[in-house]
Amino acid sequence: MNTPFNVKKKRLIVIICKNKCTGCGNCVKACLTGALQIINGKSKLVNERLCDGFGSCIAVCPNNAIKLEYKFAEDFDWSILNSISFDSLMQKLRMGSERLST
Repeated sequence: MNTPFNVKKKRLIVIICKNKCTGCGNCVKACLTGALQIINGKSKLVNERLCDGFGSCIAVCPNNAIKLEYKFAEDFDWSILNSISFDSLMQKLRMGSERLST
């Protein structure tokens, strides 16, 4: 059964603290699905359907400006995974693991 996209369910989604965000863009580069962009000098979740809730962006934020929170949001758009190459996925995952190991 397909659920309409506009139905919101409680799920993990990123929340960005504008006061802590410096707009460095690390989170945008690390986001596996393109859910984040820099707008007016700050990171912003531009499409909640693209937020996978895994938090790869959290690991690369030097200011701890990003957290995961349960909130009502549209379902994740799983079809976005078809457009992500394996090499791109691995490169973005490496970004997070490199920061965590330093």
